[in-house]
Amino acid sequence: MTLRRLLFWVHLSVGVIIGLVIGFLAVTGSILTFQPQIVAFAEKSAQVASPTQGPCVAPSDLLKNASNYRPGSATSLVLFSDPHRPGEVSFGADSVVLVNSCDGQVIGNGAGKLRGFFSSVRDLHRWVALNGVRHERLRSIKDFCVFAFVFMILSGLVIWFPRKLAWQHLRPAVFFRRDLRGRAREWNWHNVFGFWMATPLAVIALSGTIMAYPWANALLYRAAGDRPTERAETEQRRAKPLPADKFASLDLAIRDAMTQDAKWQSLEMRLPSDKDPNVAFRLDEGDGSDPRQRMQVVLARTDGHVVRVESFSNNSPGRRWRLYARFVHTGEMFGTAGRIVALLACISAFMLVWTGFSLSLRRLASWRRRKASHGNVAGQSKPKSPVQEAARV
Repeated sequence: MTLRRLLFWVHLSVGVIIGLVIGFLAVTGSILTFQPQIVAFAEKSAQVASPTQGPCVAPSDLLKNASNYRPGSATSLVLFSDPHRPGEVSFGADSVVLVNSCDGQVIGNGAGKLRGFFSSVRDLHRWVALNGVRHERLRSIKDFCVFAFVFMILSGLVIWFPRKLAWQHLRPAVFFRRDLRGRAREWNWHNVFGFWMATPLAVIALSGTIMAYPWANALLYRAAGDRPTERAETEQRRAKPLPADKFASLDLAIRDAMTQDAKWQSLEMRLPSDKDPNVAFRLDEGDGSDPRQRMQVVLARTDGHVVRVESFSNNSPGRRWRLYARFVHTGEMFGTAGRIVALLACISAFMLVWTGFSLSLRRLASWRRRKASHGNVAGQSKPKSPVQEAARV
């Protein structure tokens, strides 16, 4: 058996083992690709048509009104510099109340069900979690399959590479052919999808591996010439949430946070606990898809003085590379074009799984037919007994 033949069988075997998981990740990933745009379109009717020209209410009034509208503890507040966009008060991961940022009037839940759907898909894709319950064993299997997919991409390129580098050999492996049917068509599709999407899929799989494994994360930091940092995998229990009668203590910090970046487009505040003296903010100069446009600000809750300011350039090289990996994984880093490529990569991954399984089943069926045929030939070639010869005569 040649080395190329051996690589093919390893490629096929690994593909059969991880195929279903990769298909699952491809489907959930494709759903999440344009999540912000889909939610924004669904909540288009919630836009503030005529913003109030007079003085606006304090930000704490937005939190109070939202808390009166929806029982529970608010966890974050998002404000936008665009007066037409309503503020967002979150109650957990998938529940949001939209509020007019100027007059404080509650608009409603917006596309609450749609947000909840995307939140569930995201939890499935990242953690193999449903209804807040993480399945760590399944997550470990998912992470291993992502890592194995890197091998599938690289070995697939080696197998794909023609033995003779000529156009007549390259063309069937690079372009779709309409005149093919059955196994030949699936083989053509498998080659074409794998060839054109190899680079995006490799980037997605490698960045996914970095986010999945501490050792891969450490390698990234070392490659950047930085010291690896420990990652907190367990979520800490939140302390007692800030009660509604103390929301007013946040107004000064919110106003001071807005002055930290004159170009801010969105400001997100995570509500502190009752005993936390500081308030954490995230200011973004874009649409949230580029880490270079983000700034982390921590202010004191009492007098609003600056405790810590971290822009993207203030991060260590390893941390910057890690942020790049996160936003390259989803395609957000490159705007709409990056999201389109990420969507096409997810579709291609699903097609690679489908065509790979189909080709494997066809190969298995062909092998069984050959085995049965050889068995029949061997049976017919056996010498007949005298009784069988007499019966034949």
